[in-house]
Amino acid sequence: MTKEQREKLIRYFINSNPFLWGVLKATNKKERLKEIKELGFLTGYSEGSNPIYGKVNQDLLVELGIEAILENIVVKKVNDRIAPEHLSAFRRCWESGRTPDKEYLKKNKLYRVQHIVFKEEKESKDLASIFLQIDRQHDFVERWTVFAGLWFEEIEPNIKGTEDD
Repeated sequence: MTKEQREKLIRYFINSNPFLWGVLKATNKKERLKEIKELGFLTGYSEGSNPIYGKVNQDLLVELGIEAILENIVVKKVNDRIAPEHLSAFRRCWESGRTPDKEYLKKNKLYRVQHIVFKEEKESKDLASIFLQIDRQHDFVERWTVFAGLWFEEIEPNIKGTEDD
């Protein structure tokens, strides 16, 4: 990874929303920190600590560096949560300038319709939400997330052993 690429990814990382681009399963800070600790990182954080995300990001950068954050957390979580065939389908859609069909997402259990959405629910647990913004009120795929562009243009091409379809 070049210095320029590393610096760009660090800026995207420290400014990402949601935290870690939403690749973790957990949806609240306490559970996200627990998930990171279970991966073997930030083990010095005491149980019940509540640091702001900016501090967590800085601590991850110091402990791991951006390359290891991507390899050991981001790429690992994406690959654990989304099957290679779905990532390939997403990549083909990305490269052709369109979003995946909502029915494809539903059929492959990457998205579920929620008839009741609570105000407290800030993030979806749907796997597709890592890559896609979905308008739940009108039930359609709205657009790609910022992370999708990073994944397909910056992260995935640098993953060791990634082959083009």
